[in-house]
Amino acid sequence: MALQNWWQAHRKKWGPPSAAVESQTDKGLFNAQVRMVYATANPGLMHGLLVLVVGWTYWGVAPEAGLVLWLSLALGLSGLRTLLVWWFIYTTPRDEDLLLWDRIYLFAVFLTGLVWGLSGFLLYPPDNYIYQVMISFVVGGISASATASLSPRLPAIWLAVSPAMGLLIVGFLMDPTEGHVPMAILLILYFLVLMNIGRSMNRQVVEALSLRFENRDLVVSLEKTVQQLDEARREAERSSRAKTRFLAAASHDLRQPVHALRLFTAALSRKAEADATEREIVDKVDRSLDVIGDLLNSLLDISKLDAEIVEVNEEKIALRGYLSQIINEFEIEAEDKGLSLRLSVPDMDVTSDPSLLGQIVRNLLSNAIRYTSQGGILLAVRRRAGHARIEVWDTGVGIEEPHAQEIFQEFFQLHNAARDHQGGLGLGLSIVKRTCDLLGYQVELCSRPGLGSRFAVPVPLALEQGHLREVHVDLSADADLSGIQVLLVEDDAHSAEAMALLLAKWGARSAHASNIETIDVALRHLGTVPDLILTDYRLPDDKTGSDAIERARTILEKDVPAIIVTGDTGPERLRTLREIGVQWLHKPVQPAQLRSVIRHLVAGQRYD
Repeated sequence: MALQNWWQAHRKKWGPPSAAVESQTDKGLFNAQVRMVYATANPGLMHGLLVLVVGWTYWGVAPEAGLVLWLSLALGLSGLRTLLVWWFIYTTPRDEDLLLWDRIYLFAVFLTGLVWGLSGFLLYPPDNYIYQVMISFVVGGISASATASLSPRLPAIWLAVSPAMGLLIVGFLMDPTEGHVPMAILLILYFLVLMNIGRSMNRQVVEALSLRFENRDLVVSLEKTVQQLDEARREAERSSRAKTRFLAAASHDLRQPVHALRLFTAALSRKAEADATEREIVDKVDRSLDVIGDLLNSLLDISKLDAEIVEVNEEKIALRGYLSQIINEFEIEAEDKGLSLRLSVPDMDVTSDPSLLGQIVRNLLSNAIRYTSQGGILLAVRRRAGHARIEVWDTGVGIEEPHAQEIFQEFFQLHNAARDHQGGLGLGLSIVKRTCDLLGYQVELCSRPGLGSRFAVPVPLALEQGHLREVHVDLSADADLSGIQVLLVEDDAHSAEAMALLLAKWGARSAHASNIETIDVALRHLGTVPDLILTDYRLPDDKTGSDAIERARTILEKDVPAIIVTGDTGPERLRTLREIGVQWLHKPVQPAQLRSVIRHLVAGQRYD
């Protein structure tokens, strides 16, 4: 039992028994030890030369028969070991064969040690003490060399040195001549020192190999972790794409009926002016449609950013006038909640995209008003190290530190568990963050729960003072489109009817085609070349608005201005629409926006 316990405690040093090694790490360590001991084996040529030198030295001194026998054994064994090492290097054995190679090598080094130990008997000159001591030096040196070269395998050290030194020590002890016993004692001490050195060297080799395998395992583990993280990233991207496709599909399905409702209410608004009750109903429908429209437009903004089709067009902006116009848009909303709305802007210019910067500021102001029940909101600008720091302060509910990053995620809302639409949609700050990333800005947040929040966006100052370029678009509710001829391509009957009523209300005349095949019929019904083609994007038989425009222009042999109206908000669809190169609008279209676009296109202008 004690022997079994000792073996279990030393098996890593002594190598595996005939059975398989327990773990992959132990197997790898053992295999590395065997390969290393073959790689560090003493060259057979040097060993053979040493044997010949010893034979030449002892020729005529040692017994002739013993010398010839020893030379034959030593040279033959040296040749066999050389062939063994060369064969190992040439064949590069498989890992599963290394146990056999280890046993063969252990047997070879044992025989080598035995032959050198026999030199103390076969080369022993009875009456020459100097040559007796000299052979002990030779065997001691060979043993020291073997201890170093065989250090990867502790069993090899024992099997090589023990017979060599053991037989030499026995030879000295068997000679009763004066001085031999002390010499034997010195050799015993030397043997013990060699074994201790060999054990220490073996431990260092094993530790170095173990560290190498641990590093390898760490690298493998790290590679697996990287693969898992990469797979998690790909899964997140797949989920994000699936979410985008879902939102795009849901957005399209919602936009179609909302678009029709918007057109119907616009057509009814003038008829309802005389009746207060009807007017109130129409106004309520309009407000409800505004809420849905805000959600759909926010989804559209997210999709545009996902599709990476938003272009940045930077120019000089005079902040004072620019921000004054924006804050004026929120005065009524703030007044309805009893909040003060203040502006503090010095006279300075910045370089930015007016549309995108306005989107950032509007979302921050809207968010501040929504979550502030008393006090007020301040829109301020401070000059900071080459930047104009646009800040929105509020005295609202504040944001707790754990939620400081979550609020920039899509559909994340605080203090609105019931999802009341008056509490927002959870998209505003996400749009702010993505737009700032697009522009290369940082969104800074400082907040104290119960006291309020401050959002800040540093914007680069303009190198030279300039003025904001103003673009005026006619959004008058009653602008006249009299005399305009429109080809309307729409497969949805309700949307087509609503659009036709709205165009007629504005004084325009339209002809409707439900698909591409009926375009020529609609054109004949119109009786003249249309001033505008107004088409839905998705049409029957897998056709698109682009196909409808191409068909109509081919029939007319004229490049007629065109507008594509679509409910698709997916990133791929947005990129496709951009590549078509015609004006496109998203459902539900604001009637005033549609009318303004029609007027500009018919007048030969491009609406942005």
